[in-house]
Amino acid sequence: MITEDYVSFETAKLLKEKGFDESIKTCYHKNKFWEYSCNKTYNGDIFKFEENEYSAPTLQMAMKWLREEKGITIVPIVSSILDNEKFLWDVEIIVAKTNKTYYQGWVYEQYEEAVEAAIKYCLTNLI
Repeated sequence: MITEDYVSFETAKLLKEKGFDESIKTCYHKNKFWEYSCNKTYNGDIFKFEENEYSAPTLQMAMKWLREEKGITIVPIVSSILDNEKFLWDVEIIVAKTNKTYYQGWVYEQYEEAVEAAIKYCLTNLI
């Protein structure tokens, strides 16, 4: 079964700190993940999340926000193939403003782990 992959609680906190304020249907309340609608409305206006609430976007949503709002593109790439059936993943990060490309030499067995690490790197070091 294919499931959605959401950013970690730590990454959700970083996203909020860096300006991610999208109204989406998943969030962390304190450190618990909630899959119901976290949209808060009052007279048709959407409230900001409270102090201990954080939007919990999918990895792809976070990557799109970085690309569209911050001009940073994350490109997961296959680093190598093990035993003709398992990939190892690395990540390329491209920053439009500076025209710089970062290769961290990260190697992960899971695509999602590589993307999560790249998002954290961008939020911590590039924004």
